[in-house]
Amino acid sequence: MMDSMALAKAIEIQSLAREEQWRCDEDLFYLDYGLELPRLFIWIERIFVASGIRRKAMKKADRPEIGRSASSGNDGCSQAAACSRM
Repeated sequence: MMDSMALAKAIEIQSLAREEQWRCDEDLFYLDYGLELPRLFIWIERIFVASGIRRKAMKKADRPEIGRSASSGNDGCSQAAACSRM
């Protein structure tokens, strides 16, 4: 039990010392935490994004025809421009 408490205290002192170094030199913080993601994760993310866009486009293209025209009446006009009232 005392060993774990001593280890926790040592880790705390070490992290406080590192934070103090970051305050003095901001670039150290970015060197510690500014690592790039591995290329594999970037590649997998791009695949997920591309498949989502593709799925959305296919879903939009596969919509059933609504079957309505622009004119609301049943007077035989197939286009709204031809049904203009004079």
